[in-house]
Amino acid sequence: MTRALLLAALLATAVLPGAARAAEETDDTKRTETIQGLVRIVGAQAGIVLYCRKLYTIDDTVSEGLSRTVRRALDVSLGHPRARNAIAEEGRRVADEIAAVGAEQWCADQRDILNTDGVRVFID
Repeated sequence: MTRALLLAALLATAVLPGAARAAEETDDTKRTETIQGLVRIVGAQAGIVLYCRKLYTIDDTVSEGLSRTVRRALDVSLGHPRARNAIAEEGRRVADEIAAVGAEQWCADQRDILNTDGVRVFID
């Protein structure tokens, strides 16, 4: 009986570290995805301000507030230097995307996305 309990305890401890590691990996993946999403928000807002203002009316208060709030969250999550680098890299990616599809199409896509998610960056 004692051997059976000891064996069960050993098996349980052998399985738990793997399960804990899997949970940590899932948490890390979720954190990474969240941070990437936040970085994309800042990049999109920059693109909207630089390109879409010529085509649509933009609510500057909402756009700036969104950008400022997300930048603060990134600074806390990554530290200012890493957040700044991630945002700069995303800015380059957004600029390349806009160059590839054209500002009119990119801005129309952003308007459709943002106005359906309840964030009213575009007024018209």
